[in-house]
This record gives sequence, structure tokens and C-alpha cells, in this order.
Amino acid sequence: MNYFGYGLAALILIGLIVLAWRLWGAYTQRTAEEEEYERNVASLNDQQANRMSDGQIRRPIDIDTGWDVMVQRGKPERRRRRRRR
Repeated sequence: MNYFGYGLAALILIGLIVLAWRLWGAYTQRTAEEEEYERNVASLNDQQANRMSDGQIRRPIDIDTGWDVMVQRGKPERRRRRRRR
């Protein structure tokens, strides 16, 4: 190969690197809404993961306690309702 061939190969390689850089930048660019959504999901995951202590996980639940937990979680939340005027 002559110098022209090396130069052409170098330009093609640089062009591919620039193209890959721009595609990666466009792929990883996040909007403020997407970042807020990801923070909310991460927060919910942390809350779910830390819901029970290690002691509760190691200790097997008896039938009565399991039933009480299930009934308690099945109850609707009590919220104050405002009157519409």
C-alpha cells in the first residue's frame, strides 16, 4: 500500500470512531423526565428491598402471624375525604 491507502484507512477509522461516539451520545442522552422516573423506580426498589429486617427474614412466620399480615395488607388505606362544595 502506498501513503494514499494508509491515509484513506486512517480517515475511515476516524470516521467510524466519530460515528460511534455520536451514536453512543445520542443513545445515552436522558431527558429530565427519564432521570426523575429512574430515580423514582430506584427509590421504590430500595423501599421494597428494605421492608423486612434480617431478623424477620431468618425467623419463620407461623400461620397466625402470616394470616394477620395478609389481612392487614389487604385492608384499604383510610384516607380523609374532603367534601366538595
